[in-house]
Amino acid sequence: MNSKRKRTQKETKQPKRKYDAPDAEPGVHPGSSHRVRKLLRWFGNIYGSLKYKTELIGIENVPKEGTVLVLVKHQRNDDIPVGLAKGLYKARWDIWAIMKDSMADPKFFDFFLKCGGIPLNRLEPRKSKRDLLFAKKVLYNGNMLVIFPEQTTVPYKMGKGRPGAFRFIVGKPEAPLPVLCLGLDYRPTGFFRRTKLTIRIGELKYLNPNQDPEEFLHERMHEIATLTNMTYPFEFKKAKLESFEEPDTQAVESTV
Repeated sequence: MNSKRKRTQKETKQPKRKYDAPDAEPGVHPGSSHRVRKLLRWFGNIYGSLKYKTELIGIENVPKEGTVLVLVKHQRNDDIPVGLAKGLYKARWDIWAIMKDSMADPKFFDFFLKCGGIPLNRLEPRKSKRDLLFAKKVLYNGNMLVIFPEQTTVPYKMGKGRPGAFRFIVGKPEAPLPVLCLGLDYRPTGFFRRTKLTIRIGELKYLNPNQDPEEFLHERMHEIATLTNMTYPFEFKKAKLESFEEPDTQAVESTV
């Protein structure tokens, strides 16, 4: 009986996560790995070349270093590996991204976490508060952070921008926060032919300390739509605070 109980406990025990990377957050995130990012780029380049005929526009708009928040149109699961390998990795490596929490499952051996993924529980976002605080720290430590404002895949049309995570992460910057918009425009060309993919990166914009983050995001959603050859059909309306948000979010210093 005891041996059966021990065996059951052994089977359900989760693997221990290591936090020895320089940018790790003990108890929250194992940190990133340049080697794993290079592996993701290798996969994204090969897979992307086989499936897509890609054109990149606006890579010169991406700052080579420093704090930058990137807002991206989310159409399909290929957005991350192909968008990074064929796009942003051509400018810099220190790229982190908000991702769905299922990609942090132990069965993936922290691969997506070490690529710079930061999990978000979309169904119960209050459970992701520590992860979002880590995302804010990563951003204001001088890295690039990617957010999909729609928070889910919406193919061939614009979904509504959800401001909660954006509003929480940007906080109240003491200096203008650099923000880029990126559109992923997929154009199927028929059977046995590669889909045409145009990656368009907009000009650098700044969220100023006196601006309303929600109004700023609404303007950026229109920009993302334009970069993706779509229209954004939603009118601006103030959203309620998410459960993980604090009304008196503490100011953080932005490094440009």
